[in-house]
Amino acid sequence: MKKDKRLCNPEPGLSGGTLAVPLGRARTGAAVREWLVPLLMVLIPVLTLLDAKGGWYWPLWALATVSALFIALEGRHAPAAVRRTSLVLAVITVGLLPMIDAPWQALQRGIRIGGLIASLLVTVNLLSRVALRIVRVREVVGGLYQLPQHRRYLGLTVASQFFGGLLGLAGIAMMMEMAAREADMTDAQKVSAFSAIARGYAAVSLWSPIYSNMSIALALYGGPDWVGVLPYVLAVSALLMGLGLLLDRVERPCIPGSDSPADPAGGGPQVQRVGPLLRQALPVVAVMLCFLGFMVLASRQLALPISAVIIASAPVAAWLLSVALASPGHRRLTEGSRMLGKDFLGFKVMVGEVMMFFASGCAGTVIASAIPPAWTGTVGQWVAGSPILGSLFISAAIVLLSATAIHPMLSAVLIGSSFSPQLLGLPVGAHLCAVLTGWGLAIIVTPFSVLSLMASRYSGIPILVISLRANLVYVTLAVLVSSLLLGGMSRFISLP
Repeated sequence: MKKDKRLCNPEPGLSGGTLAVPLGRARTGAAVREWLVPLLMVLIPVLTLLDAKGGWYWPLWALATVSALFIALEGRHAPAAVRRTSLVLAVITVGLLPMIDAPWQALQRGIRIGGLIASLLVTVNLLSRVALRIVRVREVVGGLYQLPQHRRYLGLTVASQFFGGLLGLAGIAMMMEMAAREADMTDAQKVSAFSAIARGYAAVSLWSPIYSNMSIALALYGGPDWVGVLPYVLAVSALLMGLGLLLDRVERPCIPGSDSPADPAGGGPQVQRVGPLLRQALPVVAVMLCFLGFMVLASRQLALPISAVIIASAPVAAWLLSVALASPGHRRLTEGSRMLGKDFLGFKVMVGEVMMFFASGCAGTVIASAIPPAWTGTVGQWVAGSPILGSLFISAAIVLLSATAIHPMLSAVLIGSSFSPQLLGLPVGAHLCAVLTGWGLAIIVTPFSVLSLMASRYSGIPILVISLRANLVYVTLAVLVSSLLLGGMSRFISLP
């Protein structure tokens, strides 16, 4: 029996010959990627902090290079729709650059916005993931859904100010996840609960420095700081919360079972009393407020934007929490650090968000610079002399633009940059509040936002029902009443 020569003398490509080179290169590329991607993820917040310090130009362009390399290496993991949208925005940005005045300045602003968001994402995400492991935190959130129906909406809205305000979108996601576990809730009760969380998000995104909304809005103006505008954004935030509570009381009789008293001894769902829940939540709230106070104090003492303080302090706080949650023993530091490292590497899955925010930031600033002054000047003439109309135009334009499937961030940057406070005759503080109001409301009403997709996924309710139908009346009224408030403050109070 003859032996096949191919078995005795296999071709070079089958035995480490010509095909071994590509295989070796693939292994080398994977090894390089293992250490290069984490390095790039570390460099993004570091370069953002160096850029915030000011005085140098190289950190910004280094940030652009590092972010572009990170997106190039991990971009294939982003959803196809995000890749296509980001590519379209990038093409528009490049095409418009030669047609505008001061193109590099506009591009720098966009890169700075994208880097700021990416840095907040990676650092706040670390702190949020660790905080969500704390048993007491999850018990407090679970107790909110055991409150009587007439108290649940208020409880969820107020809780979102703390869990969303200091844990970011991860805190909102945790509240939605816990709501999805409540098997006794009807669809109408789910819509009420998820609406409370979403509307609470719209309110908290106005004032919380954890969200990129406030940081980006401040970056558009360059003058005011977070503490200076805090009283005014808190006033609008309280107005949005009060409006939501009023609508809930009007709509509650239409929710089946909403007024029926619970019977904890009769086999019904157990009812959570407000007093014990508040006592259980008090240590959690106290720690959150202390951390917020520390960031404000550090920002004032170091003369740094509060976003820079968050980027620097959140990883340290996350590491301390990880060590505290690790098993007691001499390996506690090692286990806590390993847990934090695992959380940090999980940021790679957010490459789609990084891609979209860089594309939206650059496109928003460049497109705003390309809009003819005659167009924006016409709008300025229409609303000149009326702070109410000016505020109404800003907020409503952001909401309507987002309804066309344009990302809310791009809409906010585009409208805020194109129609300046000077053009509309608005104080900077009122203009900033109007931008933040429109941005927050656009996120909860448009079916194209991450928040709406998250609410639909957790609740099992169609996305148009849980976003547009549930919040259309609320958003319409919120735009109107917030414009009246901002117009009144503009006339009678000296806004910065």
